[in-house]
Amino acid sequence: MTASGPGKKLEELRAEIDRIDHQLVMLLARRMALAGEIARVKEREGRPLRDEGREEEVVERARRLAREQGLDPEVAETVMRVIISRATQKQAERLGRAEWWNHLNRVFRDYPAQLRVAKVLFTHGLRVGKGGKVMCRNLRVPSMQVAREAGVDRRTVETTALTLLGDEKLGPLFSNLEPLPYLKSVAHQLGLGVVEITAEDPTKPGILHEVAEVLSRSRVSVRQVAADDPHLVPLPKLTVVTDRPLKGKIIEELRALPSVQSVIVY
Repeated sequence: MTASGPGKKLEELRAEIDRIDHQLVMLLARRMALAGEIARVKEREGRPLRDEGREEEVVERARRLAREQGLDPEVAETVMRVIISRATQKQAERLGRAEWWNHLNRVFRDYPAQLRVAKVLFTHGLRVGKGGKVMCRNLRVPSMQVAREAGVDRRTVETTALTLLGDEKLGPLFSNLEPLPYLKSVAHQLGLGVVEITAEDPTKPGILHEVAEVLSRSRVSVRQVAADDPHLVPLPKLTVVTDRPLKGKIIEELRALPSVQSVIVY
């Protein structure tokens, strides 16, 4: 580990951090590439997606290394579990994607900017109307607004919309999307509670059932549930809006669930 001398200026220290960040990202990219190779091996050999014993071994090694370097082991574990979760998600996408998602990727395989636009439309529940107009229910959304969100130009949005509308599989899907009135940001004003849950494996079924059982035992009613699509969101979360703010015991029970990685209460 390189120690920073006491005489270094702020600019020099920041430059050193920039170099370290570059190395971290390069190593992370290499690790994700290896995870992709592992997915191909698992697919070829018919092995299960997850190896929980191996995951815990990786996490424990990270904690041990952190202690040796004077770093908080909890920080090392959190970072490692995020990496493992994302790698597992990518492997799951390869081994078992939804058919519509496979088709969407095929249609825009050579047009990554248009794929970003399609993701923005789907994530926000914006439908494609007649003539390729982007609509929020019956309100027209300017193409420039969508373009800014997707980081593209207006023409790319219009081209994407027409392509989606003209596709026999994607057209019926994207022409019938609707936005969801999301209660998370107004929960406190309404006297409601919000809990955001990150799963160990977001592709594994039964997570919502486990969470609902904990809430039901404490006679907490659910007002709204929103689950991120693992195909669209890098770190998908399950957001549950409850009839009242949650207390300590319920939160601890949720954190103790085997399928739950983290719990954030708002």
